[in-house]
Order: sequence, then structure tokens, then C-alpha cells
Amino acid sequence: MSRSRLRLLIPLGLPVLLSGCLAVAAAGTGSSIGYVATEDRSLRQNADDIVTCTQAIQLWAQFNTQLNDDLNCHTYDGRMLVTGNVPTEAWRDEAVKRAWQAKNVKEVYDEVTVGQGQGFMSDAHDAVTTQKFKAQLLTDPDVRSNNYIVTTENRVVYIIGSAHSEAEKQRVIDRARALSGVRRVITYIRIDANAPAATAGSSGNAGPPPAVSTESAPPPSPPTPVTASPVPPPPAPPPASVTAPPAPLPPGSNDTPANAPTPRGDITVTPLQ
Repeated sequence: MSRSRLRLLIPLGLPVLLSGCLAVAAAGTGSSIGYVATEDRSLRQNADDIVTCTQAIQLWAQFNTQLNDDLNCHTYDGRMLVTGNVPTEAWRDEAVKRAWQAKNVKEVYDEVTVGQGQGFMSDAHDAVTTQKFKAQLLTDPDVRSNNYIVTTENRVVYIIGSAHSEAEKQRVIDRARALSGVRRVITYIRIDANAPAATAGSSGNAGPPPAVSTESAPPPSPPTPVTASPVPPPPAPPPASVTAPPAPLPPGSNDTPANAPTPRGDITVTPLQ
């Protein structure tokens, strides 16, 4: 059985095994339901990402059908992650070059390895690891699971997507590091703190407006005469070398800049004792 066929069979079969526990977990975690149903990408962006990967796959097949069989494409908002095993460096270079030719590509993350694959059992373990990790994110109330794409190759977990905070990003990484049998975790996660703001007064804690007194105010007392005094000279200007303190950063300033490359995280996992 080819590796590509295995990856089609396991994701189709494993959710049947997980569906019971996911339904129970979802029923007991109301806050997680909103995150599961929410994704930062629009329907148009989702459609564009599908087109982007489809074109990359077609370009690989035009070069060599084996290249198409050996590689995997995952795209999030125009950022393409390419994983898999190819026999030579020339094939990897060709795969990356053709990936950049696909429509709407903003970045290409080359995670292609050169050499032979690890075999059927390793591929099966990778597929199960991916599905297990997705199930964990799905039921985590502090993670917007639909904002992440996850895949596993040779016991290395790859994550691409968008987090609303550094804390959410770290939570996703920590969950990946705790998976059984994982050697490394490689991430391409951008920080986007533009979460929908809460409506003012939605907490219900605001009280009524202060009452306005209708009593007449007492007549003002006559002003006290002020004795003229010399006006002190204005303070001397600071030296030219002294600069004003920096202004506070605006909300969302920890976001990944729009035109900056997505940071790559590479963590070697220490096996649990």
C-alpha cells in the first residue's frame, strides 16, 4: 500500500473511533464549541488555499508522478507547507520551485527531506499522531482549533496557522510536545491578536448613571484678593541628547507584521520518563 493511500484511509477510519469521545467532550465544554466553529480565514481564503495546493500538486505531477506521490501540500492563507521524502536534492529544489509557481502563494516552507521514507509502520504512526493531536485541539477551550493545520512526517509534528495570542501559541506547542513518540515539533504560527472585542457593558456589571442633584447650589463666596508676585522664569529646555520616553505600544503590537516572514520554531522533544 502506498503512503498516499494510507493517509487517505486512516483519517477516514480514525474519526469513527473518536466520534463518540468527541461528542461527549463537546457536550461538556460549551466554551470550546465556539472556538471549533470559528476560523479566522474567510470562505474565500479557504477556497484560494485549496486552489493553491491543487495547482502545486499538478505542477509536481507534470515533473514526475512519483514526486507528486512523495510530497504533501498544506496551505493556510497563502502560506504553503511542503513535507515528504524525495530521492535527490534536485527533486527537492524542483518541488520548491514549482510550489512557488502556484497561484496566491505568499510563502513556501520547505520541510522536504532527502532519502527513503521510514516505511509503512512509521507512516501509520504519523497518521494516528496527527489525528490524535487534532482531537486534542478540537476539545481544548483555549485553542481555536480551526486556525491550525497539523501534519506529521517521520515522527516530526508540523503546525501551520494563526494564534490570537502568544499564550495560545505556546499552549498548542506544549500539547504537541507531549504527544507519544514525537521527536520534534516544527511550527509556522503567526500571532494575530485582532480578536473580536467584547461589547461595552455586555458583562452586566455597569450600574445606573449617577443621579443629578436638583438642589440649588449656595451662592459663591467673594473672590479672595491675590497679591501680585513675580512670575518665575520658564524651566530650561532639556539637553539635546535627552530624548522623550517611547510612546506605549498600541494593542495588538505583538502581532507578526504583515510583510514579515512567518517565524519558524524548531523544538527537539525530550522523551517523557
